[in-house]
Amino acid sequence: MAEPKKDSPQQVEKSEVWTDEEFEAFIDTELTKDPLHKDYPELFKRAPKIISLWRQRYEGNAPLWKRLFNKERVLKEFIEAAPFIDAIERLVLSTELKDGEKFRIIDLACGRGYLSMFLSELLPPERVERCILVDKQWPMHNLPPKQHHINWSHIYGSFKDSSIPYNYYESWPVKLNTSKVNLKNSKEVTNMEERLFQNKGPIVLVAVHLCGTLSLRAVEIFNRNPETKFFCLKPCCLPTMVHAKRDEIFKLGEHSFPAKEVCMAGKWKKGEWHGPPRTVTQKYFERWADHLYLGIDDRDATKIKKTIMVQRFGGYQNEYLLAERLPETNSVWDVLQQSPEGGEEFNDDDVANICQPVGDSS
Repeated sequence: MAEPKKDSPQQVEKSEVWTDEEFEAFIDTELTKDPLHKDYPELFKRAPKIISLWRQRYEGNAPLWKRLFNKERVLKEFIEAAPFIDAIERLVLSTELKDGEKFRIIDLACGRGYLSMFLSELLPPERVERCILVDKQWPMHNLPPKQHHINWSHIYGSFKDSSIPYNYYESWPVKLNTSKVNLKNSKEVTNMEERLFQNKGPIVLVAVHLCGTLSLRAVEIFNRNPETKFFCLKPCCLPTMVHAKRDEIFKLGEHSFPAKEVCMAGKWKKGEWHGPPRTVTQKYFERWADHLYLGIDDRDATKIKKTIMVQRFGGYQNEYLLAERLPETNSVWDVLQQSPEGGEEFNDDDVANICQPVGDSS
């Protein structure tokens, strides 16, 4: 995935002196440039206010805000997560919860946690217990961040770091908690499942921009944990060639496929792609998403694979996979089963027909 462009110094300086209303108007103008706003108009209308709330939260801590807010990155994160945010909000608002139950949201490979930050501001705290931000780059819970860690000061503030005079942790409407987990380490994943999937209420498992075989891990976690009511997966880059060279067979439940069908050489360097032409990698990526979809256990669930055009101008990572354990939530699926502008949806027969080899990537 290419790195977002950096905001110009002039743009950063100007945004620092805007009023909240001016800042929100600027964000709104930028968001409405994206065609997806026509599919999720209400959500796109609320996003500028949410980002403005973040700006207000970090007022007085300019270095933190400057580190956190890159306009290109934040808007890209929101736009690409918008279909999931919309579905999760519909699910949370429509589900009949038993006494004492609340949703728990588990955000895999979350990075800085922008998706959960949006959800915290959108969802009702009386229906959501917390969002848990899972990433291997977080510090251990009892140790300060080091240079190679994701700095969690924007999540906790003085709750974890006494040098910061603001307690950001208590300011989140839905609490945000970090969890350091390497999803490629089976022991750590097992420990995570034992700790985090024991909840008095349904679990939402979200996985956006999972690189390579991490998408396999996400599907496995959903399949293994019946407490997971709702699953959202947007895969990112393809598995590396090492798996193909080993002649590995990837297995998800009853579905299996040769690694060589989806592995691809190449990577991004300083914003430039070094590898096979996009026309080739796109075919492999679409087949990768097809196999992941077929691997989602639907014996007690409804699932869908949708192509939603969030990446244009050469980007092709537009595949969204969603699943809900029965019973279905009508308000969620009524929307999911509509075809968004420029998008498509697929059933099992469609995917089985698409999921054919397209050649050798070596």
